[in-house]
Amino acid sequence: MLQFFRSLLVMTCGLALVAFTASSRAETIAPDELVRRLATEVTTAVRNDPELQNPQSPKIADIVGRLIVPRFDFQRITQFAMGRNWAKATPQEQKDVVEQFSRLLTRTYSNAIASLKELDIEVKGTKVNSGSNDVTVKTQMIGRAQPVAIDYSLINSAAGWKVYDVSVEGISLITAYRDEFNTLVSSSGVSGLIDVLKKKNGE
Repeated sequence: MLQFFRSLLVMTCGLALVAFTASSRAETIAPDELVRRLATEVTTAVRNDPELQNPQSPKIADIVGRLIVPRFDFQRITQFAMGRNWAKATPQEQKDVVEQFSRLLTRTYSNAIASLKELDIEVKGTKVNSGSNDVTVKTQMIGRAQPVAIDYSLINSAAGWKVYDVSVEGISLITAYRDEFNTLVSSSGVSGLIDVLKKKNGE
């Protein structure tokens, strides 16, 4: 399941993920409108700049680090992915897991950006989860043979709307990684999980 999710993520997530680029003028609008407006802006940029269509372009890393990363709550994502194992980790181990997992996810998103030239996003609506500050924006990625459903869970904090989960065709990022993390912690401890993440980031 995890490999399937990763493949879908690389193929389809880049467009809507970059839709959450930092923009002070967009913070006050509804999250679904935020996705819609910024997705249009980013896809236009990719289509108009051949460098952004090259997976090796340094411009991609710049966009990810400067615009995408601030829109994700990586600590919350990591904590949810670890589940009960989060409490077993020392403060330093928690910091290390967040750092390594963030790097892994960021690399995955970077690999998707160059493929955005032919893709578009349709925002299908917003579902309120546990309150007005916790919502899921439902979208469809179009431009391939079959549309792909991608849902983004966001929480509105003092820093604005931030993504804490992504579901591709019903498969949650948090759930997909939780099984792998549980297995690694059970067999090798939290330090073993950190070592595996470091190895993946070094490949």
